[in-house]
Amino acid sequence: MEQDPSSKMLLKPDTSYHSSTRGRLTCLRSITPKHMVLLLCSMLLLWGSFITSQQQPDAHAASNSLSSANCSWHRISAGDTLNGIAYFYRANIWTIARVNRIRNINLIYTGQSLCIPSKVKRAASGLHTNGYVSWYNYRALDWSTRMQAHHLLRSAAARYGLPVNLMLAIAWQESGWRQHVIARDGGIGIMQIMPYTAQGLNRQVNGHYDPYKLYDNIELGAIYLRALWHGFNGNMSKIISAYNEGGWNVRHRGIFNWRYVHNVRSLMSYY
Repeated sequence: MEQDPSSKMLLKPDTSYHSSTRGRLTCLRSITPKHMVLLLCSMLLLWGSFITSQQQPDAHAASNSLSSANCSWHRISAGDTLNGIAYFYRANIWTIARVNRIRNINLIYTGQSLCIPSKVKRAASGLHTNGYVSWYNYRALDWSTRMQAHHLLRSAAARYGLPVNLMLAIAWQESGWRQHVIARDGGIGIMQIMPYTAQGLNRQVNGHYDPYKLYDNIELGAIYLRALWHGFNGNMSKIISAYNEGGWNVRHRGIFNWRYVHNVRSLMSYY
């Protein structure tokens, strides 16, 4: 029996498969050898990062075979480099890398602890057993980073009840936060402590601080600033001036280094 023509369904050929296939072929043709090289490089970089993350746990964890008695431990701070750490301890960078099983000397992590072999000695001391501080002893100078200096300066200001911005500003004006520097007049390190000033401050506080060492230099600077703070009753201009020209000169001759004072005050407003 013949069907009603109106009830018949007209079937159209399915072209979706062919169109999608043509789209994929067109996409593949658009990938040039250059694109393939870039894709391959990206994959290699990702794989290398993964391998490094698996092979570079805490640096000190790799040195479990070393006893603590054989190590001086250095905790890595922001801004540290393995080269700077090696210079600080007067050590061979490759020795430190080998002991801590560091594969890439340009890749260390903040917060890790590095084993510095005990046979590696730090720089000679600039402070003698009789309290004398040597002049222009470059071999005794510590190395520092600005991040280390910033942290220690803030800590010292808090311990001695000094304004943080005063401590930071004077240190920047004096040395640019660099420990490994000796001025022509003999000023040492970050706080530019003179040898005779260090000797006098050590006698006053019954201390044994070596201005050639980073921590001790900042400590001496803070001790001196605190003495000036009390001596001039918190008069900021006189304190700043006296740090540069000496307390006796400010008391008897007044402030004559206004340029220095203005520079430090300007830095204080920045910090």
